[in-house]
Amino acid sequence: MKRWQFVLLMVVAAACLILSLVTIVFARQNRKLQEAIQGQQSIINKGALSQQVGTNLAREMAVAAQTDEKMRQLLQVNGFNLSPAPTASPSP
Repeated sequence: MKRWQFVLLMVVAAACLILSLVTIVFARQNRKLQEAIQGQQSIINKGALSQQVGTNLAREMAVAAQTDEKMRQLLQVNGFNLSPAPTASPSP
């Protein structure tokens, strides 16, 4: 093997080693970013679930307010205006 061939192979080997290290660093950074995004997504999912629970709770309170005057007053004090329930029309 000639000297220039040896030097060329050493340069290629060094380049491969450097690129491998760069790949490892980027993989670690990518993993950290993915963990951060998963944490944010978890918070978003909890917020969506809380919103669904709140909506269902308000709906159930509105149903209860149809027969309970204290519940109706509580909802009105907190900004929920209830319209009277529509009466069912008799079927022919």
